[in-house]
Amino acid sequence: MGIKPIKKVNVGQMVFDQMQEQLIRGEWKPGDKLPSENELAEMFNVSRITIRQALQKLSALGMIETRFGEGSFVREADVGENMNALVPMMYLNKNSNFQVFEFREIIDAEAAGLAAERATPEAVEELEKILKDMEKYNKAGNVKMFGQKDLEFHFKVTQMTGNSLLIQTNIILRRILEISMEDVIDKMGCEPAMYYHTKILDAIKKKDHDSAMQLMRDHIRNNRKYYD
Repeated sequence: MGIKPIKKVNVGQMVFDQMQEQLIRGEWKPGDKLPSENELAEMFNVSRITIRQALQKLSALGMIETRFGEGSFVREADVGENMNALVPMMYLNKNSNFQVFEFREIIDAEAAGLAAERATPEAVEELEKILKDMEKYNKAGNVKMFGQKDLEFHFKVTQMTGNSLLIQTNIILRRILEISMEDVIDKMGCEPAMYYHTKILDAIKKKDHDSAMQLMRDHIRNNRKYYD
């Protein structure tokens, strides 16, 4: 049996990711006071230094603010302050979920059209592999991995445009899109995504700009109806 490399676990990153998710999901709401460093250290079973580093990162992203002598508080969302804060400052609620769908309808639909025009055989092959992985996880009932591959499909379509601004925007928004995708799959299941992704891939393979764009738009609108 060959030796398998040992995966390093970044405890600080794991703490930060969980705290960020709490904020994005609205478990800690704007204006709420966070537990103290000691309380958080006990909750996560880590050192106060690790907690302090996570809090500093959240503060740098504009998600929380620390008031001397009072503690750390969740900031009100204000995406206008700077572009880099766009993801963390968008806390998920019904209204912001609709904003995510509006964003995706605009970006993903146009990206699908461009992808159909610019698709290479290699890129199409990668999309086909992602779709096969989605089908595999769907049959296995692994909803979490299905959701990850679903988002990967959308990101790959955007990459196929070759437009660095579109690609970078998805990278900036990745965390909020991941959490939104998990929520969508939980509500609607996997079959609608399989249906639309298969149709979209077929349109891209045929280099049918209009069909790819319309199918992607229909796909996003279908997702949105589960929130009406």
